[in-house]
This record gives sequence, structure tokens and C-alpha cells, in this order.
Amino acid sequence: MTRTLEAIFRQPMRFLFMLILFPALGVGIAFYLPRTYQSTATLWALRSYATISATGTLNNPDAQNNQSGTPTSPSDTQVSALTELLQSRSFALIVAKSAQLSKVMMQSDPETLNDAMVSEISQHVHVATKGNDTFTISYSNRNPQIAQKVVQAVITTYGSESQSFSISEGQNLLQSYQTQLVQTQQAVDKTTQAQTAYIQAHPNATQSDLLNDPQYVLLESQAQQARTNLQTIQNAISTLNQEISFLGIGSTGLFTVLDPPVVPAHPESQLLVLLEAGGIGLGVALLVCILYLAAVVRRDHAIYTVQDVQKVTTLPVALQIPQM
Repeated sequence: MTRTLEAIFRQPMRFLFMLILFPALGVGIAFYLPRTYQSTATLWALRSYATISATGTLNNPDAQNNQSGTPTSPSDTQVSALTELLQSRSFALIVAKSAQLSKVMMQSDPETLNDAMVSEISQHVHVATKGNDTFTISYSNRNPQIAQKVVQAVITTYGSESQSFSISEGQNLLQSYQTQLVQTQQAVDKTTQAQTAYIQAHPNATQSDLLNDPQYVLLESQAQQARTNLQTIQNAISTLNQEISFLGIGSTGLFTVLDPPVVPAHPESQLLVLLEAGGIGLGVALLVCILYLAAVVRRDHAIYTVQDVQKVTTLPVALQIPQM
């Protein structure tokens, strides 16, 4: 500790200079960086975002309940769904190409350009809940026109792609049910024909006789079970068609745009950017000061205490001058 304090107070101006220099450089660099423009749109969630599954229509499973345990709002489910979509490469590329984001990207290689655009969209487009039924989509760019185009492209793509994503599982289930319907109808025809053939083979048997005949009872049970299975599948198909029809109405039934994105006329405030740059500069300055201080202390071979004497010689200490 003594050596550290000695090193600091021996050259206080040098440490003070470093503590001022790096934050000042950070603020100066941030001040001359190009300004960014933010475009924001506000949307009204008409209903919760839902998908079709084997158990029926389900809301976004990742947004079912918040920390308090109460059901989430429609805007929460849509924010969660759109945030997930923005992380997918295909969705992000559609947005980037629709907004002509490549015009402001520096990459020339197509694959590198696609990677850069996907990263830009997935990391810098922000979706946030504003209220129970409202949420916002915002994006910042140095080009104000591109900022507006990206937000508009997100809205358009979300409206068009959400329909196919939400009903894709339902369409797969519908195909499976259609196959089961054909098989079940064949089973109904087969059991009904067997029941009819048995009755024709016993023309003198009354209804009471047939009901007391174990073989006929078995045929009747099989036919009834087949008809029940057929009715169950028909009901499932009818329900699926209704759900697909409801979710298939696209963005008109999912959300409506309250405040469309506009081309921003004024850049974002630089105060926060300057504060962040100053904080980073101060952190760098502290790191440099620590490294410099460690080097100075390590190179200091002066003797300050009795312990320092004992490190360099085995001779006893006969006299110590009091510190002034």
C-alpha cells in the first residue's frame, strides 16, 4: 500500500491527465460520429397471436403468463411472436430486401451481405409492449429513409407471414385427418355391410332375436364404434377448418396500425451516446492507470520499511529514522 500511494502521489498530474484524456477522446469521437435517425410505429393488437395444434388454437406458449401469474395481454403475445420471427434468417432477409437495406451496407459479397443484413435486422429492430393492446416497432439508421422503410417492411412482412406460420400446423393436421377420414369411412362401410349381410343370412330372425344373438351384437358394436370414430374425425375437421378460416384472415384480424412509421426529420439525441462514450473512455482510463501503476510499483526498488530491508539483506536494523 505504501509503494502504491508513493507511486500515485509522486506523479499525480500524470494520472489525472490519463483520467481526463481518454473520456475526452471518447466524447470527442462520439460527437463527430454520424447522427442516427429512429423511426417508430405503433400497432394495436386486435387479438392474441395464436397457432393451431392438435389440442386446438393456442396462444404463443412463450408468452402465456407473466411473473405475476396473470394471463398476458394480446400485445404481449404479439411482441413475443414478432421478436422470435425477427431472429429467423428467412424473415429477417425478407424484411431487409423489402427495405432495400443493401444500399447502405458496405459488403459486396452476396453471402456476407446477407449475413450482415440478417444481423442488422435481428439485433437492431426493437419490438416493445406499450400497453395492454398496443406495441411499438422501432429501428435506427444513419439514413432516415431506410429507417422508415425497415419498420414498414417489418409490419408488412409480419402481416403476410404470420398467417402462414400460425396455420401451417393446422394444415398439416387437416391433411392427416383427411387420410384418417377415408380409412374410417371404409371401416364404416365394411362393418355396415357385414351387419347387413348377417341380417340377410337370417331372414326369419326378429329384432329381438338379433339383439340376443352374440355374433350380431358384436357386429352392431363394431359398426357403431366405426360410426362414432367417423363422427369424431368429421367434427375435428370441421373445427380445424373454422380455426384455419379464423386465423387465415391475415393481418386484418391480427393487428391494425395506429401510427405508421414516418421518415424522421430530426436525429436521435446524442446525450446518451456522449454519456456512453464518456463512460467507456473512463473505463479505459482506469484500466490504463492500473496497468501503469502496476508497472511503476513493480519497478520501484526503494526501501521504505523494515520488511523491505529484510528482503534484500540479512543484516539487523540498528536504527530507524521516524517518518516525517
